[in-house]
Amino acid sequence: MALPGCLVTVRETGIVLGSLLLEDEEWRALQSTPMLSLRVGDHPVLDGWTTQDPDGSESRVEFEVPLTPVVVPSKALAHGRALSEWVMDTHGALGRLLIWDESRRWWMVHEPDLEVLVTCAPPDMLAQASEEPSWLSFGGTARGRQELDELCVRYGVISAE
Repeated sequence: MALPGCLVTVRETGIVLGSLLLEDEEWRALQSTPMLSLRVGDHPVLDGWTTQDPDGSESRVEFEVPLTPVVVPSKALAHGRALSEWVMDTHGALGRLLIWDESRRWWMVHEPDLEVLVTCAPPDMLAQASEEPSWLSFGGTARGRQELDELCVRYGVISAE
């Protein structure tokens, strides 16, 4: 739900969970207060990946996906890559991610399947206009468009017009 006095917008972002693609001033705004994260929706209890080494051997990383909110360390908020790597190690690479500040002044939902980030924040904190994902103009599917429209209705996203 939208928070009082906040704008809910949608913007294009990366396909890897936690790749938020924020502007520098937005990263600075996020660093002003402790931040929490939680992978939401259906997901496995265990996640991980397998890496094949040049010699043909494989190494496996496996971890439990937290089922309760996790404090995002300040070093993960230095820039987009730092957060993306921390999210990968903590929450995995797939699914949906809810991020919010400790005081509950703002929140974000990263929907990597649709390559969008839904933000709910005070007007002076984050971008104030919604933007359509570029995949819509490159022949996005009817199903993708429907999912995006449903997402916008669910969160009460303001339009770009």
